[in-house]
Amino acid sequence: MKMTPLLFLGAALAASAAFTGCSIRHAAYNAMAPYPTGKETAEKTDTAEKNPLIAITGENDPELVAAFFPVALKTYEMLMFQDPTHAGVCLMTGELYVMYASAFVQGPAEQLPSESYAEQNDQYLRAQNFYDRGKRYVLMALDRRVAGFSAAVFSDDAKAREKVLAACGKKDVAALYWAGAGALGAFSLSPLDLRYLQTLPGAVAMMERAAELDPGFNNGAIWEILAAFYAAAPEPMGGGHDKAVDAWHKALDYSKGQNPSVYILYAKSFCVPTQDGAGFDEALEKALAIDPESRPDERLMLTIARRQALWLKDHKAEFILE
Repeated sequence: MKMTPLLFLGAALAASAAFTGCSIRHAAYNAMAPYPTGKETAEKTDTAEKNPLIAITGENDPELVAAFFPVALKTYEMLMFQDPTHAGVCLMTGELYVMYASAFVQGPAEQLPSESYAEQNDQYLRAQNFYDRGKRYVLMALDRRVAGFSAAVFSDDAKAREKVLAACGKKDVAALYWAGAGALGAFSLSPLDLRYLQTLPGAVAMMERAAELDPGFNNGAIWEILAAFYAAAPEPMGGGHDKAVDAWHKALDYSKGQNPSVYILYAKSFCVPTQDGAGFDEALEKALAIDPESRPDERLMLTIARRQALWLKDHKAEFILE
């Protein structure tokens, strides 16, 4: 089970929207975090004011953004190392690493031709490294909120896991989502590796707790990841077809049918396993019907989605045997 890159991209860019009207450094320490920083401000943002992040979220050239991201990653990492006690900076740094791993490392690697196996494997290892790093940084934020969180959530003690998750509130949803996404992303690239298999119960539990606390988070992003997991995992591991279908419908409802990633997920996670060629085509056509120019502030995410849908359409024979 590989996690769909677009699931992470939209949420990372949505979180970054908190930068509006602020310098990057000011935003990093005050505005972007879901956790209180102790520096409350009464300043209000004019909704008509242009968001400077449109330069990223509205970009129509994903390669340009991919080239920029390593600089952003290391900048945030340096800020985090300056003050590792700041939960907000730890969270944002972790978010960016998970998103970069998925959208700009794993995503392109999945589209490499079969003869580029060695290169593809190298890129998967890079993505896994970044997923792990992002998860670790986000867990630093959660440990600041709930003492002993990371040790308990990945332990064999189910009661200890339930206790720390019960201590989380709605303000912790973003952190639960990104820590779970990082753990599931790393697991998906080495599902038979015992190190990652042992993290699975905690990763899924974080996602499910986040869904309880805020089911509509980022237009259904949590349900997209859960749908992908439930569809791929056997029932003894917490998966199952009925759970997957229910989660997918929730993702569709919360996104109001406007996230192409929801349709791409359906094509890959539901149509490919059942060899439903007609459903595969229909889902991709629905994804392609969402024009990136229709939402200029989300052009980057929609452009990447369109490219992925087109690639799947062109390579249908690799997925559907007819």
